[in-house]
Amino acid sequence: MSDRRPDDRWPSVACTVVDRAGDEHVDHNGFVVALAARAARRSGSTVPPAWFEHVESCRHPGGGFGFWPLGRAPAWAPDLPTDADDTAVALLELVRAGRTTRDAARWTACRTIASHRLARPPDPGPPWLCRGTFTTWHRPGAATDLVDLTALVNVLAVLADLGLLHLPGVDASLATIGRAAAWAGHDPDRWRSVSPFYPEPDELALAVDNAEECGVPGLGHLASRLRRVAPRETGGRYAVCSAPYGPPVWFSETLRDLRRTG
Repeated sequence: MSDRRPDDRWPSVACTVVDRAGDEHVDHNGFVVALAARAARRSGSTVPPAWFEHVESCRHPGGGFGFWPLGRAPAWAPDLPTDADDTAVALLELVRAGRTTRDAARWTACRTIASHRLARPPDPGPPWLCRGTFTTWHRPGAATDLVDLTALVNVLAVLADLGLLHLPGVDASLATIGRAAAWAGHDPDRWRSVSPFYPEPDELALAVDNAEECGVPGLGHLASRLRRVAPRETGGRYAVCSAPYGPPVWFSETLRDLRRTG
């Protein structure tokens, strides 16, 4: 089963999900649509308005974005809270497209992404985590939470684009990225482990490309190093994201084609 290249008639980019039981489902979620909008923007292509409308439908009360619209998760999936990655990727594309004002986007970023930071690294836990780093999930009262390096780079990209790199949490997040890169070194498995929601380290390299364009400092040659150490597997399906360290996994041939065009 593979998805189709969307046009204006499609409300979203279809992607194929393989769940823990090995079953396949066609899914229309806002996150992969927002990544498709990013790929189209970076290649100079026109993004169908229906894509933005679908991304906007994933905004939850409070301003943050979820993987799906609130209360409309597929029957096989849990109804997840908002998170930093969905919010960062969606917000950047909406503000770049003029679908929201920069002031409104700054308010959203401050009220959602910036208000969720790691109060204390878990013990035992990854040795590269720094206290104060932006966390993934937007759960109230969570002192510890998962930190995903790809999500963190996406967060810094939207904060840089909105002129918010002075916020608390930015320096800690940049330090976390630097420590994680030093820890992973030339080990592909370590690079896979620093982004639990992404089965392919190339997603981190792509996020770094975008973040550097947005003005995030200090990333150096991280993307080129990643592509040397842990290149994307090209023989199988195009994996985009997953649950932490495993299925379900989302695949999108449409996103692959958009990126190749870019």
